[in-house]
Amino acid sequence: MESWSVDQVCNWLRQRNLGELVPKFREEEVNGAALLALNDRMVQQLVKKIGHQAVLMDLINKYHQQKNGLQSPTCYCGTTSPEFAGTISGKNRKSFLARCKTLQWTSSYALPDFPYDVKCILAEKKCPDHSMRIRIIEFLQADMTKYLKGSLYPNSQQYNIVVNALLQAYPFLDEGGNGFLLWKRALKDRFKYVRRPIEDDEQVLRNKCKFGHRRGQSRKSVSAENKPLDIHLRIEEEPVYADGWAMAVHIAWLRREYVKAQRNWEEVDSRMRATVGVRRKMISDKAPLKEILRLFPFLRCPYQLFREFQLLTHMDIYKKTAEILETYSENILSLHVVRNNPINAMLQENLKLHAEEDIQKYMKMTAACLLLPEVFGDDATLFAAVNEEVTVVTPLLKVRNPFSVTSRAFALCVEREELTQLDDCAAALAALVAAFHVFAIPCPRGLCSTLTFLAS
Repeated sequence: MESWSVDQVCNWLRQRNLGELVPKFREEEVNGAALLALNDRMVQQLVKKIGHQAVLMDLINKYHQQKNGLQSPTCYCGTTSPEFAGTISGKNRKSFLARCKTLQWTSSYALPDFPYDVKCILAEKKCPDHSMRIRIIEFLQADMTKYLKGSLYPNSQQYNIVVNALLQAYPFLDEGGNGFLLWKRALKDRFKYVRRPIEDDEQVLRNKCKFGHRRGQSRKSVSAENKPLDIHLRIEEEPVYADGWAMAVHIAWLRREYVKAQRNWEEVDSRMRATVGVRRKMISDKAPLKEILRLFPFLRCPYQLFREFQLLTHMDIYKKTAEILETYSENILSLHVVRNNPINAMLQENLKLHAEEDIQKYMKMTAACLLLPEVFGDDATLFAAVNEEVTVVTPLLKVRNPFSVTSRAFALCVEREELTQLDDCAAALAALVAAFHVFAIPCPRGLCSTLTFLAS
């Protein structure tokens, strides 16, 4: 095999039902010597499907074993002798071999080497967020496939082994004793998600036919009158391990709940967390903001906007901006660059009308918020419209009577439309920073320094 040309390697792939890999192997000029030198990382770059990765690595490992004269060890249960194993036949023999295989799997399985970002989260001994759970499940599924030599059908005992290994290594993932079933369910759903689009694996096709699927047959479509809501949303490659129908049910519930006067905020939090994967995919695919807000109207609520930002960055943006304004307001107002600014002049006039310490402190924080672009030399018109009409499409603060005790008003506008109203300057500033990040809106060049300071 070491002396094979690229063409011979491609023929070898076709003979093993891996013809789908031929164009990539030709492009990368993988000959026999290069094939035998492939490691796990190289295979992951060459091959997209995890099942194909596992099969290819298994074939390469078997060649190396044959070359070195290594034979696969035969596993016997406990003290059972080969002679006893030979006397077992039929169903008993099948059951015996299955138990032997499970025992061998148990003794040999070890958790995979997780990526650096996953290791950091696990080292903190904190329950991971939704996206990090997905990352962990993906690596466990890929690792199980390698142990199973390319098979995508683990049995229940093997699922139990892997989940037990995970929870023993990281007990804080058990979530009060209820984590085992959740992790096992997520791992099984991940295998289903990987198997669903595969059309050229004999084991997958055999099981699909066994349970009523046919080659080229799509899932039965739901009639329009049975859909829970009038959306033209097709979720076919969802990054969460529930099907598109389950996501549609969540979205329908959120839309109904949003129009209620009394809302179940605990359930809202749960369903928003469950649908974050669909939402992020829509945003990364540049879906119109109006469509995103139509399906997920709770993003108009400041609390959910801050919570979405925290899911993505692990940062409490409202708490942070409040601390910034409280800490730096006096220093900002004392800078020479802002002394002649109309905002500062308006502040000084209103300070004379109110002697209460709390009111004066709040007014100074409001002025510091509105003067931030001046401090960093940015364009203030991209930051806030104070008693003016909104003219820019990027996220902007709309402010009315900022120093009035009774009639002040703050709002966040995106694409010249009001997204949400806010109670104070700290919430308004936090919402502005969150909107850029949550909706993946590029920062205007004239506002980069201010937003970098707030988000860094």
